[in-house]
Amino acid sequence: MRILLLTTHINVGGIGVYTLNLAKYLKKSGHDVTIVSSGGELAEELTREGISSITIDIKTKFEFSVKVWKALPRLIKILKHQDIQIVHAQTRVAQVLSFLIQKISGVPFVTTCHGFFAHKRLSRRLLPCWGEKVIAISKSVEKHLVEDFKVDPGKVEQIYNGIELDRFLDIKTEKNHMLLEQMGLFADDIIIGSVGRLSPVKGFKYLIEGFYLIAEAYPKTKLLLVGEGPEEGLLRKKVDEYKLNDRAIFFTGGGLPEKYLPLFNVFCLPSVMEGLGLSIMEAMAAERTCIASNVGGIAELIDHEENGLLFEPENPEKIAEALERVLTDTLFSKKLASNARKKAQDNFSIKDTIEKTIDVYREVAGMEQG
Repeated sequence: MRILLLTTHINVGGIGVYTLNLAKYLKKSGHDVTIVSSGGELAEELTREGISSITIDIKTKFEFSVKVWKALPRLIKILKHQDIQIVHAQTRVAQVLSFLIQKISGVPFVTTCHGFFAHKRLSRRLLPCWGEKVIAISKSVEKHLVEDFKVDPGKVEQIYNGIELDRFLDIKTEKNHMLLEQMGLFADDIIIGSVGRLSPVKGFKYLIEGFYLIAEAYPKTKLLLVGEGPEEGLLRKKVDEYKLNDRAIFFTGGGLPEKYLPLFNVFCLPSVMEGLGLSIMEAMAAERTCIASNVGGIAELIDHEENGLLFEPENPEKIAEALERVLTDTLFSKKLASNARKKAQDNFSIKDTIEKTIDVYREVAGMEQG
């Protein structure tokens, strides 16, 4: 099939990594794939993988932005020139563009719903733009679509995001001393870490507060936050307020997650909302001890006390309790990490995601042909 993956950006994070992996493995399966986006941090990876990529400035969160209307004629030309059979939209702006494209060209589209949205927004109710099929990345997201947006259950396909397991199963266990030095860390530090966009929805302020509660009792622990985003200033201010400047490290050095995961003794995802939790899947595959907030799709990944610990969201005290438990009980912590890797091996393969997604494409293309 000839597929166009349409997304606002191709940055490191859930949507960007999902789009990149989708393109890589669709190509390996013999399909022609083109990504259209505003570009981003993963653009070089697309080039290395030989994936066709076109940059159009659609970087906006406003679905009726002038950028949408400017992009539409060029996208129509791309579809005709490449004889695209199906468009797969990843963001709200991409959904609206895909809807307009279908109206003009007749090319069908599907969407992936990566999380939870404000379902009372008038624009979403008047112009839902879900496509012929909607892929929900978790059962929680599927429930959100059906109950809050009243999407026909027959249009929703629940397909978990997969990860490239080999990249994380093969991660070396020893810490990279040069990287530690670059971050101002030491080999014997016990590192509690997280990777993600520094935005309110990720709940990093609660992690800083939870870390503060245990920092004095565990002097060898350090907190490492890898990422950047709009909340960075507020988070740095909170670190300063708690006098944790020598214990909490912010790093925005870029690179893929397998670069950082070997540094972590404990991986924590304190999200306020989370469609699934790609970073926790990667940490589980890398055999890290994982703790995370009990929200959204995270509870579908972590079986509490079996392969990780779940804690109440937006609750620093509960984060501190979970941290103390895994820091104090080494055997329990190792058991969680080992079981996490096994769950990842059994359930998180990108190949399963691709096979199921291709089935959706074929069904939609068949529907159009019929």
